[in-house]
Amino acid sequence: MKKTLLLLTAILGTYSASAQLKIKAGTNISSINGSLKATLSDGETIYTLSDYKEQTKSKIGFYAGMGYKLNLTNKLYVTPELIYSQLGADAKNTNTININSYSQNYLSIPVFFEYELINGLRAGLGPQVDFLLKAIRKSDHHLLPEWARQYTVYEANITKIHNTLSFGLSAGLTYNFYNNFSIETRYYLGLSNIYNNDKKPIFDAAIDTDTEMKNQAFQIGLAYQFN
Repeated sequence: MKKTLLLLTAILGTYSASAQLKIKAGTNISSINGSLKATLSDGETIYTLSDYKEQTKSKIGFYAGMGYKLNLTNKLYVTPELIYSQLGADAKNTNTININSYSQNYLSIPVFFEYELINGLRAGLGPQVDFLLKAIRKSDHHLLPEWARQYTVYEANITKIHNTLSFGLSAGLTYNFYNNFSIETRYYLGLSNIYNNDKKPIFDAAIDTDTEMKNQAFQIGLAYQFN
């Protein structure tokens, strides 16, 4: 992470004369896609979920941060950013009525390349690196029988079973609608596994997992650019 921040600083220093600071904030509508497989201690029982997204629904989160818009050519711009972002999903456990909410807090560094299509409207694409700060699982077990609730942990820190570093690709549109204010819409597609299979599995009696989960998010928000 230190090397990445140094690189970002070097880029900003190179173009500092033409760089314009912007701040932004908005809403994430996120989900998790992938597959899950766990081998239990009897060596025969397999817990599988071939399409994790079928058991989930989108989760609403928040993002906020800042960046610098750098003019590369007449209509081409690059905007390196530093963003705090909340991702995750809500999921129903297979064969149960227990609802889990997965929340992940990231410090993200997108580098967004934009091209001005018409005056005030830009389309963009770029890579994004995400550093995990914290991951939490909350269980909404009010539908469970009272005797079963004692066996269900309401909130658990599951940061250790996630990969600290992940990456993806984002694409979207920016429209300047009033003075220095603009509205931004982006779609983020995670390309790397956020789950760390080398860590101890969280499933009861599981001795091995082969899980691949990737974040996805639709983002919409406002940005203000300083002159």
